Amino acid sequence: MKRIAVLGGLWLALLGAPLAWAQSPSIYGRAIAAYPDLSFGNEAKELGLFSSVGNSVFKPGGAGPFPAVVLAHTCGGLQAHITDRAKDLLAAGFVVLVLDAYGPRNHTAYCQPRGVLAPRVYKDAFDALAHLSQMKEVDADRIYLVGLSLGSFVASSAASPVLARLVGSDQRFRATVGWYGSCTLDVSPYPMWQFLHPDTDRPVLLLLAGKDTETPVAECFPLVEQLKAEGRPVDWHVYPEATHGWDKSDPRRGYVYSAETTQDAMRRTVEFLRRH
Repeated sequence: MKRIAVLGGLWLALLGAPLAWAQSPSIYGRAIAAYPDLSFGNEAKELGLFSSVGNSVFKPGGAGPFPAVVLAHTCGGLQAHITDRAKDLLAAGFVVLVLDAYGPRNHTAYCQPRGVLAPRVYKDAFDALAHLSQMKEVDADRIYLVGLSLGSFVASSAASPVLARLVGSDQRFRATVGWYGSCTLDVSPYPMWQFLHPDTDRPVLLLLAGKDTETPVAECFPLVEQLKAEGRPVDWHVYPEATHGWDKSDPRRGYVYSAETTQDAMRRTVEFLRRH
């Protein structure tokens, strides 16, 4: 009960772990249908000081085509640290679509059990993938997803064919990376929700926070080790002293900014994407 109290309203805001919802696809569908599809920028622009970031597409200098990343936010929505991560990925040579599942839908119930739920965000991510695949600046065979917290759940789930089927996509991300997420979520007395699936078949890298009290790192072990032993393309790294939200500060939620962790996480992210 202590862990549930710590998580507060987060678990319901994240409702929609595919293995659990696969038993009730009509419920999953209703969560998606509750909000219309997003519109994404048709032009890949350079990210400037006054750029409108949400659901826009940005590109590095040059003609391309470039590999591309869908950057998925936390349950806190589009915040300044997301723009910072977009800048990092652009500097590394990726086109970046900054997903904003909340702003266009006037969602302000951040990390609460109402409004835009996780299944809708999952569908948004795959819609963004489809959009990028049609852009001339993008190498359609090299589109990735990088997600933070809630976005990390998308990253874990999208490494399995389950999620693409549930959202009706015939396209898949080439590889995915999740920052400060988890592999399962214990919401006893309800069934365990699992984000990293036993049929994972696309490369996924999970970067985990050792002092995370919202999405505890323990939930990934021994699961990731078992999947790795079975030959599944799962990689991970734990930052023992890092908190949830290590790339931003929020004393109210116990987030402690760490420049060292943020820089190393981006280095690992870029190296992983380039390998795949």
